[in-house]
Amino acid sequence: MGWGMWHIPERELRVLGDFAGKDILELGCGAARWSVELSQRGARMVALDFSATRLAQARAEMDRAGVDFPLVKASAESVPLPPGRFDIVFCDWGAVTFTDPYRTVPEAARLLRPGGLFAFSNSSPFRSLCQNRRTDRMSPRLLYDYYDLHRIEYPGEVNFQLPYGEWIRLFREQSFIVEDLIELRPQPGVRTTYLRPKEVEWARHWPLEVIWRVRKAGATPARKVRRLRSPAAARSR
Repeated sequence: MGWGMWHIPERELRVLGDFAGKDILELGCGAARWSVELSQRGARMVALDFSATRLAQARAEMDRAGVDFPLVKASAESVPLPPGRFDIVFCDWGAVTFTDPYRTVPEAARLLRPGGLFAFSNSSPFRSLCQNRRTDRMSPRLLYDYYDLHRIEYPGEVNFQLPYGEWIRLFREQSFIVEDLIELRPQPGVRTTYLRPKEVEWARHWPLEVIWRVRKAGATPARKVRRLRSPAAARSR
């Protein structure tokens, strides 16, 4: 099990902590390779994806590995499972990349027990500001307005991103405590099929991807989400 484009091993990062015997939900599981391995290591898994094709691939992976756990076809913005069902909700470049955080973060909070962990990797705001949205090329200059980050349209797909302060505000409003923000940096000589060599070199100087690790507080009720779209909006609150 490895995180992000550089496949940094979970055993090194310890993002999920002691997961054996825990109830865990993977959001945007794809072929469910994470869920399969976690299941083999003693976790009680549920894997969710919006794509029936990807869930069929997940079923094939499960059959090959000789494990069995529920697969759920749904959006991470609206999960058809009861509240307080899980100890850990996570994804590695999964659903959080492609769903609105103003919907997905409250869903994660709803699904977690008090003290539960929400962990996910996705692109950093740096990448969202420096990646040309037509060519995918990374620039050493800022190309877009930081305060406008939210819904980002690329050719063929839509991603979501927020400014760092807005992520933290959203977590706090859903009674999450930020435990860590890991900015993943490729080691010299590392290669990935996801990026050209120039983009890999870019990621040696600025964080291209991050892992958020936040924990749900006790029984404190979540507060209503309030969006900030600009500094002026912040001053008006």
